[in-house]
Amino acid sequence: MVKKLFKKQMKLFIINALEWLVLQTDNDIDDLLLGKVKSAMKLGVV
Repeated sequence: MVKKLFKKQMKLFIINALEWLVLQTDNDIDDLLLGKVKSAMKLGVV
């Protein structure tokens, strides 16, 4: 249970970090990549 919670926290942290990174660099490739990662995480792939 703790491991599952930790994994969920890490996912949120990674998403937040990626979103911050996208804001720092303003280009379409990053936005596209972030979208793919987010949708993959929602599906439970990552």
